[in-house]
Amino acid sequence: MQVIECVLFDTEFTAWLGSKQRNWSESWEHRELIQIAAVKLRISSDSASTLASFNELIRPTINPQLSDYIIDLTGIEQTTIEQMGVDFASALKQFHLFCNQGDIPIFSWGNDLSVLQQNCELYALEFPDFRCGFHNLQLIIRNLGLPGFEQSSGGLASFHGIALQGHIHNALYDVRSLAATLDMWLRKRALTIDDLLLTERR
Repeated sequence: MQVIECVLFDTEFTAWLGSKQRNWSESWEHRELIQIAAVKLRISSDSASTLASFNELIRPTINPQLSDYIIDLTGIEQTTIEQMGVDFASALKQFHLFCNQGDIPIFSWGNDLSVLQQNCELYALEFPDFRCGFHNLQLIIRNLGLPGFEQSSGGLASFHGIALQGHIHNALYDVRSLAATLDMWLRKRALTIDDLLLTERR
């Protein structure tokens, strides 16, 4: 039986009311990461099981005060960021280690890779080597025509009737929602390991 390991990850970053519509175009707006969450999965032909979890809060430095909008959206409080957050360089290093120092395929629901790269540019950091690449799982699911591809990662579980506890738009909840839905697709044979592996790296 074919078995692979991979990482699913999700991010949350600073935003204000209207940021998405403006595409963060104001001079003071930046997509500073405030959370990176991930799960490491063992994927077989008919299931996905979680091997480990990663959840790091990050203190933004350009706009250190979280907006009411992003607090309401993610459930991440200002005091939590101040007490538990680390700097982006530390979070990125730990995420790289969690991803077997890049020697494992990494999937996100959309292009979260660009946010990692933007933050490296913001903080003048070199982007680590992720040899096995980043893959857009949402694009794979859309190309397969599976129901739910238009949902957010956090909305997938409820869309498919999967019960989960947590706060939607919190990266840890969202990545667990994604993992549970991936497991469902594999169990229903709607998705195969080859569907995951036969994608171009980003």
